[in-house]
Amino acid sequence: MKTIKSFNKRILATMAIAFLCCFTAKAQDTKEWSIIPYTKIGYVLDGSVRLLDEVYHANAGVDAKVSFNEHWSLLAGVEYNYRWGFSEGGYIIPDDHREGLRHFIRVPVRAEFTHKWFYVNAGLFVERATNTRYDANETINFGIGPEVELGGRIRLSENDRLRIGMQSQLCANHVTEKGQSSFYGGFFGTFLTMGYEHRF
Repeated sequence: MKTIKSFNKRILATMAIAFLCCFTAKAQDTKEWSIIPYTKIGYVLDGSVRLLDEVYHANAGVDAKVSFNEHWSLLAGVEYNYRWGFSEGGYIIPDDHREGLRHFIRVPVRAEFTHKWFYVNAGLFVERATNTRYDANETINFGIGPEVELGGRIRLSENDRLRIGMQSQLCANHVTEKGQSSFYGGFFGTFLTMGYEHRF
């Protein structure tokens, strides 16, 4: 009896190991991981605090990309955003606040479709300034919005691609006024993007 039980346990253990091996192999076959450092520069119409202004953005970031099959993947990462070119008629605020509002940290998450050399991705981002004060009465709490990118991938090697694309962003900034209710401002911008995709 003990021999039969021991034999059954061995069979179950062997089946479990075989199942796990098959599952792991399937997961490895269907998922590929990549890392994508990138930069982008763009022109933005900014109305974050009730004033419409022309602003330039320069961004640098890195994405992790997991591919589920030949065409579909998910990208998520972190991005630094620098803004300059505020006109005299736009952000009329002290230099210290203006300087603080130039630096933003952003977290984007996007779904991507790829076919041969072409790609398109879309998703959402959340951002926050390193210094959220706009002036003595207003604070920009955070920004959130959608982004869409169209582009192409140039093959450099078996596991490496150069990515060049155009991206559009729409952002809603949550702003709090001292002694008053909060409101949403925002911006719309178009960006030229360039990245380097390495597949592991």
